[in-house]
Amino acid sequence: MANTLMDRLAEAGVPLSDMDHHESDLYVFVTPRTTEVVEAWCEELGSSRLTAAPTFIDQVTGRLMYDCAFAYDPAWRPEAAGAGEGGRRA
Repeated sequence: MANTLMDRLAEAGVPLSDMDHHESDLYVFVTPRTTEVVEAWCEELGSSRLTAAPTFIDQVTGRLMYDCAFAYDPAWRPEAAGAGEGGRRA
C-alpha cells in the first residue's frame, strides 16, 4: 500500500471540503467515489469496511460519513505532536 487514504482520496478528486477529522481519525462523506476508494483501501488492509471504516451520521450536515481511524495524515506529522488539534467543527 503505497499511498495513504487521504492521498488516494485526493487523487480521486475528492475535495478537502468532503473530509473532516477529530485528532487522528479521518471522516469522509459517503459518495460513490469515496466508497470506491475506501473499499479498495480496506481490501488492501485485509479488513472489512465495517471494521476499518464504519459509518455514522454527521450531526452538522445529516449526511453519512466514513470514520477511518488513524487515517488523518497531518496528525502524524512531527509538528502535530502535542498540538491537541481537534476537528474543524466544534
